[in-house]
Amino acid sequence: MIKKINFYSIAYFVACLVSLFFIDVNASITEMIVKISALIFLSFLYLSSTKTINYFYLFVLMNSIASDTFLIFDDDFLMLGTILLLANRILYIIISRRALSDINPKNSLSYLLPSLLLFVIIYELLKPYLQQISLSFLLIGISSAIVIGLSFMNYMNNMNEKNKLFFFGMLLIVTADVLIAINKFLDYHLAYVIIYTSMYYVARYFICQSMIEETNR
Repeated sequence: MIKKINFYSIAYFVACLVSLFFIDVNASITEMIVKISALIFLSFLYLSSTKTINYFYLFVLMNSIASDTFLIFDDDFLMLGTILLLANRILYIIISRRALSDINPKNSLSYLLPSLLLFVIIYELLKPYLQQISLSFLLIGISSAIVIGLSFMNYMNNMNEKNKLFFFGMLLIVTADVLIAINKFLDYHLAYVIIYTSMYYVARYFICQSMIEETNR
């Protein structure tokens, strides 16, 4: 159960809620400012609540600020924003790497294969529509499958609050990624945008709380 609700938590969710009103209304600059403000509040929440800073997670927050900025203007900066998203997946893998030393390699395959198989199915369905970002999508998908497997392994090995929040946070992020791809390349609906954006906001909060739990145990 998430215990820490303070000013920065409230400010983060208020900024997240406000940002939803600027989606698809030709107010990209305002949307960018509000989204960056939300991430800054989340960063302050982490820095004010943790005893020891996880610098890999700090890089995730910095990358998220940059990627959100670029992806708002996706017609011009789609590739750069996608590369930053990939960098975040790699950082999440580094953060969850403990699973590799805690679980037998043979058992680890049983956790990784289902998520990898699911990604292959999704990739094959969307491949004809991915155009120039096909390779980037492939790499993000593979890294996402790996981090889901690792975070699930960590949770199964130690069912504490930290591992639970991180796993559900990553699960929300990857689900949101799939919705983004469907919305962008198959069937656009504003409702999808609001749903996956909200999922990202909740996921980021879960992961932040997980990082706070990690250093304060």
